Amino acid sequence: MSVHAYWLLAYMLCSLLLGVGQTALGYQDVKLVPGHYYSASESQLAHKMIQRYMRYSTAATSFVDTSTGWSACGQACVSPDVHDVMLNLTWHVDLPLSDGLIAVHHRSQEIVISWAGTHRYRALVADMSVFPRPYIPGASTDVHGGFLDAVHGVIDLVQHHLEHLMSDYPNYMVIFTGHSKGGAEAALGALDLVRRVGGLRDRIRVWTFGQPRVGNMQFAALYNRHLGAVTYRVTSYADPVVAMPPRFLFDYCHHNTEIWLMNAEGDIYVGQNNTGCNEDPRASSSVDFYDRSIQWHKDYLGLPPLDHATAMFSW
Repeated sequence: MSVHAYWLLAYMLCSLLLGVGQTALGYQDVKLVPGHYYSASESQLAHKMIQRYMRYSTAATSFVDTSTGWSACGQACVSPDVHDVMLNLTWHVDLPLSDGLIAVHHRSQEIVISWAGTHRYRALVADMSVFPRPYIPGASTDVHGGFLDAVHGVIDLVQHHLEHLMSDYPNYMVIFTGHSKGGAEAALGALDLVRRVGGLRDRIRVWTFGQPRVGNMQFAALYNRHLGAVTYRVTSYADPVVAMPPRFLFDYCHHNTEIWLMNAEGDIYVGQNNTGCNEDPRASSSVDFYDRSIQWHKDYLGLPPLDHATAMFSW
């Protein structure tokens, strides 16, 4: 057999074993076209990614700590998605309030930075601190003051650990993720660090779930220039949190790119990347506010699990 034939045969065998366009290890990008609908059967890779990063988001909200590992996470962490995951850093800061974790998953070749959602009573204060503040001093890019404080209180610590991990694992992707308040802080943290950390722009992806609006139209435009093309802002059918703060309040506006779970089965519509406020009227904004239910905020393809959703708040 010639060398050429040997390599051709080897390639065909690998393709059969691994699947064409996929690898046994490493991050896999989801190819979704804005303005298109995808049935649940066409969205299996997207569903897999949504469930994977929702588990990290749940772990952060469950106050997973490096001293206890994943034991506090409950059913969300009884999954292969978090097996062999190395916790690098957890933070639990009271003022300004922020909780989260950094983990390394060698099997998927990912560094994951997950920000906690609202799971402490005092976090409600941050949620309600909607009065906007300049993201860039002197510019008109205004953002939610509570989310900004939470991110800036820990961003130097996160940057320090991230830079070391990026150096240690130069081929790993960097994933920012979070649910609800954690989604807003993940987006802000990602934007902060992509502007501060060399080489991050080529390795970053942002996956958020049930994320409220973060800033005004000018901020959304700034975010889109840096990260809109690599952000998956996942919204569940009638989740009321994604409609908050309301558009009329300080010109709050979502950034790209919305992945709308249209029903419990997981059919998907990908928001069109419009100019201006970038909120596609065919996506989650098509649902009247009075038809929304908090139950949709607690159900992103079955996550968070019931043992998490009914857990007691802590102070």
